[in-house]
Amino acid sequence: MSSTKSQTSGRHDLDDRALGDYLLNTNAIPGLKLPLLSTKIGYGQSNPTYFVDDAAGLRFVLRKKPSGQIISPVAHQVDREFRVLKALGSVEGFPVPKVFALCMDSSVIGTAFYVMEFVKGRIITDPDLGDLSPSERRQAWFSLIETLAWLHSIDPDAVGLEGYGKKTDFYARHCNTFSRIEAQQAKVKDVKTGQELGRAHEHYDEIMGYVRSNLPGNRYAIVHGDFKFDNVVLHPTEPRVIAILDWELSTIGHPLMDTVYVVSPFWNQDTKLGHPSAASQKSPYLSENRASSGMPDPDELLDRYASIIGFDLRKDGGGKDWDVAKIFHHVRGGTITHGIQARTISGQASSEFSHIYFENTRKSLDAAFAKVKALTHLKTGKSKL
Repeated sequence: MSSTKSQTSGRHDLDDRALGDYLLNTNAIPGLKLPLLSTKIGYGQSNPTYFVDDAAGLRFVLRKKPSGQIISPVAHQVDREFRVLKALGSVEGFPVPKVFALCMDSSVIGTAFYVMEFVKGRIITDPDLGDLSPSERRQAWFSLIETLAWLHSIDPDAVGLEGYGKKTDFYARHCNTFSRIEAQQAKVKDVKTGQELGRAHEHYDEIMGYVRSNLPGNRYAIVHGDFKFDNVVLHPTEPRVIAILDWELSTIGHPLMDTVYVVSPFWNQDTKLGHPSAASQKSPYLSENRASSGMPDPDELLDRYASIIGFDLRKDGGGKDWDVAKIFHHVRGGTITHGIQARTISGQASSEFSHIYFENTRKSLDAAFAKVKALTHLKTGKSKL
């Protein structure tokens, strides 16, 4: 991980002495020198993350479950993050941080946590890649898509991830999961007013119904779940991926989810997280701006992905699978930001910048409903010919 991902927060809520004693006693990190000093990283909306520096100047990263009541039972499973990082770390050259220790004993620092290597490099938080030159943007994008294709090419069973997720019916199960999560979140009450948050969108069930009626066919891979530039570390000076971070949403699932998600800046201008007021006509991802900005064409990226993985996701189901995956992408994004709202009103948000995400719940689900209506109209129109 890199300190460029965010400014750090001055709050200090880890018991550094207890953490140091635990790590020393378990001998998880050979040569560790006490005392330890932890610093909370202010970026991130879910599992609180910290830099941990030892007395010898070595830096590590700690991720832990948030304190308090957990709204969703499927969230914040740091043991899953640890497991997938350890498994992928066994693949020679694969870009993940080394993991050192997993502690499920909440008595040490209050919640379960794990400690991993700090990877020095650059984390690009601007989705427009403003810090990179045009040529670097193109190279960085190809490195990103090639890394994703490599991940999707790894046999989960061969690296010890048997049972990490089911290999079939991914979208059907995720429709059920996200519908359940959205319903739970809707019931969360504001700690100040006592009012329930309410539904994420008035057409949420209708959108989910469309996806359930048009499910993509079965494929499976190790999926990251949140694969984008600000969840990878680039080399300090070169536009290439050297580490993938934030595996909280990882599972065995359909590679469509990651692939539609990673190229979403090229087709989804409505909900660019962190840049809610960006003028869309200036986006470097628009087709008319790509040549001057250095952004590749998305089909170039997807052609490269297909050449590595051995199949073309854009052709599955005659192209309909890709469209349905886009709808689910919007639903998933809207449900996740709805969850950030729920954690915020209940006083659990791990970032003071949660408000940036609120408007994207509506935008995401409006976009999903619009696409459902467009595809339904297209199908109805064709049937009348």
